[in-house]
Amino acid sequence: MPLSRDSLANDAFKQQMLDEAPGEMTLMDPDAFEASRQEILRKAEEYGELWVFGYGSLIWNPIVEIAEQRPAILNGYSRRFCVWAPIGRGSPDCPGLWLGLDEGGSCDGVALRLPEDQWDSETLILWRREMISAVYRPNWLMLEMEGGARPACVFLANHEHDRYAAKVERADEVRAIATAQGSMGTCRSYLYDLADGLAKHDLGDPYIEHLVGEVRAFSS
Repeated sequence: MPLSRDSLANDAFKQQMLDEAPGEMTLMDPDAFEASRQEILRKAEEYGELWVFGYGSLIWNPIVEIAEQRPAILNGYSRRFCVWAPIGRGSPDCPGLWLGLDEGGSCDGVALRLPEDQWDSETLILWRREMISAVYRPNWLMLEMEGGARPACVFLANHEHDRYAAKVERADEVRAIATAQGSMGTCRSYLYDLADGLAKHDLGDPYIEHLVGEVRAFSS
């Protein structure tokens, strides 16, 4: 099942993840899920706008309604394949890796502004996508973009989660991305889609560019 607005709205995506490999995914506590969303909405009301930082699949498949988008830079964090994926883009026997934002460096991405009259509906879709099992933690951080720095909702890797990968050897990282596959497709296609999405926005990331070359070589 592809990740889509419908599959998130009717919770089919969540059910698919639960059914794909029973026991591999623990859902986020419903109260904590809603509390984290409401905290972001409270801050958005304070700031008067709601920007979300896209650094991975939000770049090429945002799904949520967007009023405006701009290239942006997040300082202090870098994108990294740092979350193990035993479902979706991998399996329990051959887990893939999801992207996360981890400490250090900087990250080019796309800032997405949500329409003010749709904040509630669009954050619900966004939370059902990003916060299904708490592998990420939402935070407000400053993004550098045209017109000056602006606060934005950023989904950081959750170091407390059991699927967070603090360190993955490069050979293991390449092997996992090149070989893993789940109900959402291959892990390598996730990498390739990211590289294409970055290119379409005239963004670059040497880490991703080098990974693409190594994964292609491994897969050939």
